[in-house]
Amino acid sequence: MSYSRRFEPLVVVEFSSSARNDTKQWLLRRITASRQENGAELLASIEADSDNKNNIMYVGALTDRLLEGGEELQIKKRYKDGTLREFLVADIKNFENGDDPDNFLSMSTKQRIIWEELQNLRPEPHEHAVPGAPMKSIDQNDDTILGLLKNLDYIVNVFPLHDKEELKRLEHTWYMTSNSWLQFKPLPIRQVRDYFGENVAFYFAFLEYYTKSLVVPAIIGIIVRFFPCADFLKYSFYCIFNVFWWTIFMERWKRLGNKLAFEWGALDVQIFERPRPLYHGPLVRSPITNKLERRYPPWKRQLKKYLITYPVIMICLSISLTIYFTYYRIQKRTNEQLMSDHEKAMSLSRYGLRIVPSAGYSLLVTTITLAYKRLSILLTDFENHRLQSSYENNNTAKLFIFYFMNCFIGLFYEAFFNMNYGNVAQLLITMLVVNALINKFVETIAPYIAKKFKKGQLNKHDPTHKPSDIEKQTKLLTTFNVFPWVTICALINNIFELRADAFKFCHVFQRPFAQLVSNIGSWHYAFDVMSSVAVVTNTALIAMHPSVRDYFSGYSDIEYILMFVAAEHILLTMKYALMFAIPDTPMEVEIERARSLYESMQALKRESLSADE
Repeated sequence: MSYSRRFEPLVVVEFSSSARNDTKQWLLRRITASRQENGAELLASIEADSDNKNNIMYVGALTDRLLEGGEELQIKKRYKDGTLREFLVADIKNFENGDDPDNFLSMSTKQRIIWEELQNLRPEPHEHAVPGAPMKSIDQNDDTILGLLKNLDYIVNVFPLHDKEELKRLEHTWYMTSNSWLQFKPLPIRQVRDYFGENVAFYFAFLEYYTKSLVVPAIIGIIVRFFPCADFLKYSFYCIFNVFWWTIFMERWKRLGNKLAFEWGALDVQIFERPRPLYHGPLVRSPITNKLERRYPPWKRQLKKYLITYPVIMICLSISLTIYFTYYRIQKRTNEQLMSDHEKAMSLSRYGLRIVPSAGYSLLVTTITLAYKRLSILLTDFENHRLQSSYENNNTAKLFIFYFMNCFIGLFYEAFFNMNYGNVAQLLITMLVVNALINKFVETIAPYIAKKFKKGQLNKHDPTHKPSDIEKQTKLLTTFNVFPWVTICALINNIFELRADAFKFCHVFQRPFAQLVSNIGSWHYAFDVMSSVAVVTNTALIAMHPSVRDYFSGYSDIEYILMFVAAEHILLTMKYALMFAIPDTPMEVEIERARSLYESMQALKRESLSADE
């Protein structure tokens, strides 16, 4: 059963030119089949694109079907008494805006519901081969329809459609106002959440909060740099300041993140998490729900990690070490050649030659990091995690290891083994600048230029043809996916990053599917680990500096080492004391959570009493 364009298209499925018509019709039947027939019970139609080929499928849904999907996803909506409650179709009249079912769910939530249904769509039990590709057999335990068609390269992309008018209103308040680039106006985080979903909103909320928090250490860094006092006092003050600043920053972010998560009904999302649609395994009966659920033996996942994932990570780390030591030899040879020159003054050209190896190394590191992202996703997909949170945690752990080794191995070696602090500063600043420039070009400028080129090609192919908004999104947009000067560089980079990323989401990337998340995920654990490591490394760097050792020349080597070990322990103790002293959740949120729980319990009691009567 197919539908005309009378329904509102929310999601686009883009087929490749190799996709057979039988395959497209099979997907269409499964999408529009009733739920009793193991279909998705959605609305869909296949239409021709600018090449007059049936390569685009539009997917939508009736309001009743979307409301049922919202209840199954256990989304939380504001009740008329002001509390947040899990949405129930039968109780819709008692929710805010419940009198208008068509507009009760946001467009991003509707698209998320459709995406969940498409990902969960599986072949029928009697189907053993893909129509249009009879050589492709179907594994009833593991295969999903979208997974099968993507493996056959029959589906190029699946993405949600932009709402042109809503996007225009959002971008005006987001980055197009005259004072937005100077950060005089806060980002419209709640509007971003309503349009793109919680996952995108949390990213921008964190980046905005981090950018504003960098102002203080940037100012302190400038003062420390030029204040006339001993190096030991400068380094010690800045190290202690950073311990307090980073700890307070992270704890205050946790409070803000939990406040936003509660307002958006995502604070307890991990409790209600459903299995990932791409999770595969044999069907077994659950001892809790007595329903058939897919289960994958944990020992198989662990075996994959020990036999495949961990060896691949070790190989990647070996490659990073090889690249660094190659750079180190080149940089050392370059420095020796420059030092052999009898000129004492460092001219601009000589300084430029000195940083060439660092710039080349930074360029290579940034390029390899982009490849690591893809490799991390492949390995995490291969491990077959049941829950999205587990998937994200494992992917984040791999990325953290990759980033740490790839980006910091050179800094650690220069600081602790070579003890060349000039090279540390040079390499760190070069990596920051090169990484920022490459990311801006790769993620924003190049895709935007490609978009303009594709638009020109479309017009050249048929000057009389005016592509629709949906066709533009399909064809033109890219698929979504101790040195104080460093703080200033990071602050400047983040100010531009905030607006550049906003531009990307509005004009460069296709709209991503919304995901319900409660924070920035495992990255805040990674930041906590990094802050603890920073205390140890910064203390060690101060202790190893020659001017500091001269400052404590009256102490023996043993006394000197013990003094800095004690200082490091004191700083760590202060850090963790601050973490425990600042609650992660604001009191007003705790009160609201308790109130919502109380109201829900009272409602259940009333329902129970009415049922008894």
